[in-house]
Amino acid sequence: MRILLITSICSVLILSCENKSSVNTNGGGDTGQNSENEEKPDLTGLEYEVQADLVIITKGKGAGQVIIPEEIEGAKVSEISNNAFFRNIQMTSVTIPDTVTSIGNNAFGGCIGLTAVTIPASVTSVGSSAFSGCLNLKEVKFLGDAPLETKYMFKDAPATIYYDPSKSGWNKPFAGKVQKPIE
Repeated sequence: MRILLITSICSVLILSCENKSSVNTNGGGDTGQNSENEEKPDLTGLEYEVQADLVIITKGKGAGQVIIPEEIEGAKVSEISNNAFFRNIQMTSVTIPDTVTSIGNNAFGGCIGLTAVTIPASVTSVGSSAFSGCLNLKEVKFLGDAPLETKYMFKDAPATIYYDPSKSGWNKPFAGKVQKPIE
């Protein structure tokens, strides 16, 4: 009987702990909402470093559509490091947030499943071989000014480059690829 009573008390305590609301730590007033309801970014398959108030994506192992969040641990995602998604053959698309300013060398090299990517206007630097070996990459949309062209940026990638005609730097050939304005 004593064991049954202890088991019952433990069960009640466990259930009550699961149903407690969390404290709102965002600095705002009490919204009356449980922080469990706040949408948090899916970081499955992503490795990163937080440096001061910036985040660098260092490894991406996600499959299918990979969405890089704008913020992790309250810091802006600003960079995709060298080799971050190198040879991730399971990734078919990637969403890069407009907080990212730099894509490293070979960041998406060998991602043979990648078919299209949109590079936000915030990106000012795309590294050497960043999309090299992306054999199924058909479409790359640049929403900002043309970044400096780097060696082998799109080597072996059959991509067409789409660009915003109102942005600068697109009046000359780029990375040896067909260029078309975004309509």
